[in-house]
Amino acid sequence: MAERIVSMHAAHRSGKDVVDGFLSRPSAGGERPAIVLVHGYRGLDDGQRAVTRRFAQEGFVCLSPDLFHGKTYHTLEDCALKKTSLDIPRAVNHIVDSVPYLRKLPWVGKKKVAVLGFCMGGGLALYALAQSKAFAAGVIYYQSMFPDPEDLKSISAPMLCHYGTDDKGTTQTEIDMFRDTLERHKKKYQIEMYAGAGHAFLNNPSSKDGANRDAAEKSVASTAKWLKKALA
Repeated sequence: MAERIVSMHAAHRSGKDVVDGFLSRPSAGGERPAIVLVHGYRGLDDGQRAVTRRFAQEGFVCLSPDLFHGKTYHTLEDCALKKTSLDIPRAVNHIVDSVPYLRKLPWVGKKKVAVLGFCMGGGLALYALAQSKAFAAGVIYYQSMFPDPEDLKSISAPMLCHYGTDDKGTTQTEIDMFRDTLERHKKKYQIEMYAGAGHAFLNNPSSKDGANRDAAEKSVASTAKWLKKALA
């Protein structure tokens, strides 16, 4: 049964920047494991907020940092330009610096924290896992930003990775190259494939495609079960 939740604006400091965000958590209180959810190239839009709420209903404290600082993008050209113009090190710092903020909350405390990213955010989550040992686990949804294989050598946390078989952005070739990298570096990982699903099957709630909806439901259930074990 889904937990009752409360959602609200959030903000944390990262160097000289203040990073706004959106936080959802179970209403019942008490310390819970946490997830930093990294949005895709549309920004912190309604779809990202919906996913933040969805994982809070599964029992996690969920924070989506706003890496685009109040702006969202809606056309393919604008989204792609924003992603390819992104200051990656700055964005990764903003993600990593979410963790000490979460630790200050009475709803998290000393509980473990995972990072989870969609599309562009999947690539950023990989960079964050490589940069920081603060994350006990990582969940990667169809990354569309592909770090150099050498940049993934320092990842130590286990990862669960989700992909659709009909994704034209994160292709089977990219998935195979990623798998080969993880194998070569002896990483702990699990890859889940969803037949007929395309890109953004979870963080695009407007999708009318049945395969995408099925993949969304199955991946959330799989992720929640996996994270509850990984963050125990």
